Amino acid sequence: MTNKIFDFHFHLLFKHYLSNGTPINEQVKTTGVASLLNDLFGGPFNSQSSPDQVKDSQLYLGVASIISLEHAFARRILHILGIDFSHILPLNKEIVNKTRDGKTSYYAEFQQQVKMYLDSKATLEQAPYHIKYTGRKDWEGKSVQQITETLKNDNTQRYLIFSIEGGHNLSDVPIRGTALSRTPELNLKDIQDNSELDFISINLCHLSYIPEQPLGGFAQGLNKQAQIAFSSEDFMPKAGLGLTQLGKKVIRQALLHEKRPVLIDLKHMSVYTRFHYYRYRESLINEAPAVNRLPIITSHTGFTFTSLNNYLAKKQFRSTTGQQDGVFVSIVESENRKIGKTNDSINSGLYGNPWTINLFDEEIIEIMGSRGMIGISLDQRILGAEKMVDSNRPEYFDPEYIAREEWEKLFRDGQLPGAEKLFDFLSIPSRAERHLMLLCLHIIYAVRIGNAGIGWEPGTSPWDHICIGSDFDGLINPINRIDNVLKLSDLAAGLKKYLPVADKYLNTGDGNDTRSLRYNTTDGSLDMNYLDEVIGKFMYINGLNFTARYLSNWEE
Repeated sequence: MTNKIFDFHFHLLFKHYLSNGTPINEQVKTTGVASLLNDLFGGPFNSQSSPDQVKDSQLYLGVASIISLEHAFARRILHILGIDFSHILPLNKEIVNKTRDGKTSYYAEFQQQVKMYLDSKATLEQAPYHIKYTGRKDWEGKSVQQITETLKNDNTQRYLIFSIEGGHNLSDVPIRGTALSRTPELNLKDIQDNSELDFISINLCHLSYIPEQPLGGFAQGLNKQAQIAFSSEDFMPKAGLGLTQLGKKVIRQALLHEKRPVLIDLKHMSVYTRFHYYRYRESLINEAPAVNRLPIITSHTGFTFTSLNNYLAKKQFRSTTGQQDGVFVSIVESENRKIGKTNDSINSGLYGNPWTINLFDEEIIEIMGSRGMIGISLDQRILGAEKMVDSNRPEYFDPEYIAREEWEKLFRDGQLPGAEKLFDFLSIPSRAERHLMLLCLHIIYAVRIGNAGIGWEPGTSPWDHICIGSDFDGLINPINRIDNVLKLSDLAAGLKKYLPVADKYLNTGDGNDTRSLRYNTTDGSLDMNYLDEVIGKFMYINGLNFTARYLSNWEE
């Protein structure tokens, strides 16, 4: 089991870009009242994966995501009880204000961040960081095996590849202005043709409504606490049905580019839009069979712990519709599903997050079947932690907004897009480790669903298609005790302790209790060598192999 770590999704310089001048050799930190508020909101404002932290970590390979600050975030930062507290945060007010007031475009801000990365490149390549940007051009003529061996055996450098978080980054018209972004695919083409940074993927959607450039439906991702920190109606989906024609143009450009195709990252798409994408991808494969070599990915996600078929057929939700500020809204409350427990007598129950931003069983199978990758988020909210005492939940989880058209199709009519026991006393995780146990339950569940839904070739398994997708420095609430990139080195020991517990006790009530780990046939004891092997895959090897495929431009 290697000590190296791969992270499928984190932000290296985003907080530095938004800060009021914090140099890249320092961490962005809050002080005074801001520090107290940072603690109150679960630690989203301090650095979690800055260069200063990465250089001392075990992270040797990762995907740094570049994202333009959205209007919905800039519009109202940290207004609590009518009081504006945003001034206490170490923010670059110029960036925030011009985004809020429409004095810039998302594409211009994206280009500014690319410039920041390029301006920092020489510094980051040197001691003490040894962070090397890399892309397909650097490995031309090298086989997947050669790339894998080089990355695996190079202990002197940390290799960084890049992704684009949100299709809004392609919009070249003033933010929230009257003009519409009509050719985002051409901006993507320019990036693919000319950018000094090479990109492995792009999220079609992010966390808010972009009226000047709708590409597809997005899923609500911010909970009550985050809505207090960043209050905006744009975080609540209200209109739209799956992929737009503009979104399809972006997807075509991303996947059909001959030299530098860009994968589509499912994270942040609404569930209807995700299933629409699976069907649209199939039509593209029929048109251009080379697209089939490009896997489906989601870089930082959780699971609903149910199939979409059961969710719709068994009505594992309740929904309401009505008017809000003169606009038709539809709200869905999914059933809470208990998936485990801890030894805390007061706060023992463990529940997933059933919001539809997380994956359903069919999607785990779809991604693995494409030889894709699932990055599992380290955001406690995505994994299911809701509040301080959340073990005795009501029947339904917090409500989420669903776009009207998607609610009518999926939740009202059930129509998908068409073609185009108790724990052993000594093994129970403590209250402090409940988030780690949630992570292990997600890992075991993905493997269980993959095993049930796919006939695997010898030497392959679902364990080859999952990895860390921390979302550090993406304004998240990290899981307890793994709250920054330095702490990732502690994760393997936690997985070794609790993956066997999760494998033994995960029970979603679907009758599928097939074990995901291996056990000796003679006495039923756990195969510790296999446990070490799959932990090594999750922590690093899968990411290593996937990166090598990307750097060879998927030519295997």
